[in-house]
Amino acid sequence: MVLTKEQAKNVKQQLLAQVQNLPQENKEQIKQQISQFNEEQLEAFLDQNKIQFQQRGVTEGAEPLAQESQCVFCSIIENKIPSYKIAENKKSIATLEINPLTKGHSIIIPIEHTTIDKLPKLSMSLAQKIAKKIKTKLKPEDIKIETSSFQGHAIINVVPFYKDTPPKKEKANEEELQKLQSLLETKKRNPRAISTVKKLKSLKGLQKISFRIP
Repeated sequence: MVLTKEQAKNVKQQLLAQVQNLPQENKEQIKQQISQFNEEQLEAFLDQNKIQFQQRGVTEGAEPLAQESQCVFCSIIENKIPSYKIAENKKSIATLEINPLTKGHSIIIPIEHTTIDKLPKLSMSLAQKIAKKIKTKLKPEDIKIETSSFQGHAIINVVPFYKDTPPKKEKANEEELQKLQSLLETKKRNPRAISTVKKLKSLKGLQKISFRIP
């Protein structure tokens, strides 16, 4: 399937119309993500989420898009949609928001598709960890941690606020996101180094041996 610009435009319009009719809170975030797709990205999104349409329906508006589609956040978890991951734990990942309200705006995505009332404690712990990292590296005046959801998948927003810089949701360019990712991401420790540390710790309880050289 190769979309023309006109077909891509119509597909986006239908997707956005469906999003608008959903009851979820986080509509604007996904609407902006869909709007930013180019033809190739849109094709990949339709294919990955198994959304089918007839080309005639797209150009003439006769056939609606299929209602069944995979949750966007689940697609991010499964690496079907690219993201700028900065940290993770057993229950969740932290990524940079590609349409941030402010510099460093990050989202915590539970690995399991879940609702706000069932958010894992480790997800909130990761949000607090990211907030501390943002506070240290970016020096915001304040940071807010708020929950929201889309397609029934709860997330946690970590939003820094800066003096004299009002929040404004807009797309961040790739270079900015890469710099922030490098600044905020949690580096994984070298397994060999960890193993060496464990071995050294295990030696602490050994009795010291004294000997003389004749």
